[in-house]
Amino acid sequence: MAKVDSVIYFENRTLRSQVVNFSKLKDIGLNEAIPMIYGIPVANYRLDTFGNIKVTEASKFPMNRRNKFWKYKIDFVLTPQFKASFGNPEKPVANKTNLLLNTNIVLPFGFSLHTGITFPLINNFNSQPLNSRPAPTFISQFVGLKKFQYVSWSAGLFYRDRYGIDFQYQKANPNAKISYGIAINYSGVYYWYPKGNFRYTNLTDFSALVNASWRWEQYNSQMRITAGSFLYGDMGAKMEFVRQFKKADIGFFGITSTNGSTIGLHLAFAIAPGSIAQNKYLRVRTTEEFVYDYYYSNGFYIGERFRTNFQLDERLSLYHKSYWRQYQNN
Repeated sequence: MAKVDSVIYFENRTLRSQVVNFSKLKDIGLNEAIPMIYGIPVANYRLDTFGNIKVTEASKFPMNRRNKFWKYKIDFVLTPQFKASFGNPEKPVANKTNLLLNTNIVLPFGFSLHTGITFPLINNFNSQPLNSRPAPTFISQFVGLKKFQYVSWSAGLFYRDRYGIDFQYQKANPNAKISYGIAINYSGVYYWYPKGNFRYTNLTDFSALVNASWRWEQYNSQMRITAGSFLYGDMGAKMEFVRQFKKADIGFFGITSTNGSTIGLHLAFAIAPGSIAQNKYLRVRTTEEFVYDYYYSNGFYIGERFRTNFQLDERLSLYHKSYWRQYQNN
């Protein structure tokens, strides 16, 4: 947190939503703040004399304050991974559960480095051995452009055993009901086998998706549609309804594509307790967001995607004015 004139620039990486910190500013006599992602301003939020939230474009963080602000703590983050299928007569309940100890190092200009160790716990889902191995390891950058336009790109070894490059663009005005963007990636598959044996395929999968969402402000909900080329050359569209509660997103979706059709459930929430132990330089905590998508039909490569550190459209939806209003009176 840093104060510049009468504005507070802040970023709390233990929280899923920065509105929690903003809602406490009025208790210390402040009414204007700029939340950031990896040190990059998102937007300027201000409480007017009537207690209404006004959102405008954010000013850049002053250059003469950056050296101090970039001294982030090095996080060691406990992150669960879970994949499951139900209804197979041979395996009525099959799951793959891992626990990741991730390290997230924030670098200048919105860059961040993600790496760590994966500890497999259960796997009766596929034939991958239960060997400890490096966690997804990649570098990413978040960039804020003018007129509420944002970019996130990543390169390295991602989740779902995917490696390659990923680019995301999103137009996400916190005042507007409509948001839209694109996601493009070029990837292959990699595997860590026992004794550090690393194998990978060529970069063969190209995915290009467009997305658009409409916000139902009265109920703090979104209708999202994502269409284009998913993984494995699967062409199709995904329609999703998501309700944003204070501490979690709950949604339902349907997908139809060249590989088939299915429905599913989307969940996104923080993992308690948050910060576990810390000192001036290091911190051990649980992940600020666990995202789980359950597909009714598994194994048919229907509408599949992989994740980097976050999906830009989902992350920016947590900065919409109507979502922040839930905390005005708290």
